[in-house]
Amino acid sequence: MKYLRLFICLLIALSVTVKGNPQGIFDHSSDIGNPKNPGSAIYNSSDQSYSLKGSGYNIWFERDEFHYLYKKISGDFILTAQFRFEGKGTDPHRKTGWMLRADTRENSPHLSATLHGDGLTVMQWRDFAGAEMKDPDDQIFAPDSSYDVIQLERAGKIFFMRAAHFGKPFVNIGSYEMAEFPDEVLAGLFICSHNPDVTEEATVWNVRIDKPVGDNYNASRDGVVGCRLETMNVFDGKRMVIWEKQGRFEAPNWMPDGKQLLFNMDGLLYLIPVTGGEISQLNTGTVTRNNNDHGISFNGKLLAISRSKDDAAGKG
Repeated sequence: MKYLRLFICLLIALSVTVKGNPQGIFDHSSDIGNPKNPGSAIYNSSDQSYSLKGSGYNIWFERDEFHYLYKKISGDFILTAQFRFEGKGTDPHRKTGWMLRADTRENSPHLSATLHGDGLTVMQWRDFAGAEMKDPDDQIFAPDSSYDVIQLERAGKIFFMRAAHFGKPFVNIGSYEMAEFPDEVLAGLFICSHNPDVTEEATVWNVRIDKPVGDNYNASRDGVVGCRLETMNVFDGKRMVIWEKQGRFEAPNWMPDGKQLLFNMDGLLYLIPVTGGEISQLNTGTVTRNNNDHGISFNGKLLAISRSKDDAAGKG
């Protein structure tokens, strides 16, 4: 367990990973534009990754062909994931990444944060249904290549693309205004072989869909929107969502046996298996207004807790 790091993300509206959902945090998986070879998307619950397969002539000109794993989302959001093509591939312009679409028509308005097989990283779009995408007017190129972490953010009508090499800071690729894009869009992962006779494959992990709070947000006044408990392997950076909920929980700690995590929620302490699962309340007697200060002895036999002054058990 010493190779894992523990952290909580706060102040976001969460897209919850539903156990047993074959699409993970997404709702739909389908081919767009009737590619010659059918594609697929598989959610791997063991490591919370996604395996994408798809063909298609291209995502370009006035229509597209590719495989799409997506859900409907409205308002502002931030999409983040890490991508890897599997195998050498047939065409250097095979594509994967994040895509936003107005609908599932092959000629739909769309915007994508795209990683190509040869490492080209670019932001691309089609403003109107049936409009012909043109090179290089309708894309923004990254200053470097072979980025594997891709982020796409919506802020009103403005869309921002960022990218990073694993373990390095994000680089701003560019932004674009989609003035006529609807508030509710399809958002998801895609793959296109750039060759109608070939099926390509990509693996995607650390997939997160987050909805940021507004500029005027105040945690004391407005409360915590949502929390997510994750572990991260410090060697490969792979993160696992252990538990998440709307509202506040805080201060996770490893239990000495390395098999459970301890955290605070609503004045009580809870345990959860490090691999996720059901939570269980830890008995703290009459002290039911615990705050986030607590400690565990190395042998796991003693627990130090801190409570609010107005606890029913007394002052102090």
